[in-house]
Amino acid sequence: MHAPTNPRTRIAVLAVPMVAFTVAAYAGNALAPTLVNEGPIALLLLSPKIRWLLLASPNVDAIWFFGIPLARAVLLLGTYFLLGRWYGDRALRWLESRSGNALRPVLWIERKFHGARGPVTFLFPGNVAAMLAGADAMPLAQFLAIALLSIGLRLWAVRALAEVFHGPLVDILEWIGDNQLWLTVISVGGVIGWAMWSNRHGLTQGETIEEIIEDFESDSSPAPD
Repeated sequence: MHAPTNPRTRIAVLAVPMVAFTVAAYAGNALAPTLVNEGPIALLLLSPKIRWLLLASPNVDAIWFFGIPLARAVLLLGTYFLLGRWYGDRALRWLESRSGNALRPVLWIERKFHGARGPVTFLFPGNVAAMLAGADAMPLAQFLAIALLSIGLRLWAVRALAEVFHGPLVDILEWIGDNQLWLTVISVGGVIGWAMWSNRHGLTQGETIEEIIEDFESDSSPAPD
């Protein structure tokens, strides 16, 4: 996929979904005590973390349990893959600058990626690997095939675990339902507090669409395809 020629349009195409996915994850985590019973599919759309997958499994058919996280992964990983493909080393330096205290694992993955693209992608099928795959000119189809295989196997393991512990999970879901209001209030407060604390201490660096555009807009030349 060729990058749009206008520098601002080019990065905006990626910045919008990047921020949208981040906001969605925060919202899903905050509202999880309500959504896990009343909207489990919405929870998987917003934040398909392992703990929510496990809790939502008894209330979600297999087609949604597997289909939603995999479709979401295609969109999310595709976005970061294009960021790496279009901006190359500049995208990697940007990632390092916003990794804060999590920089060491990012650098480890970056050092190992070129010599072992398949294994690293399978072990770490996330945004960092997607960006590195794009910057390293790895074929998109190859990257997605390996990443989705890894994610699919993890989903299968969570689903199997949920079947084994079906009874206890149902009991937990009933307890969450009985205490939904105050659990949601605590969850919302916890997510807001964590976001403020982590930004202050350099664990994460949340950015708006405009801030991401400004980070990249000065570079008018995308990396070659």
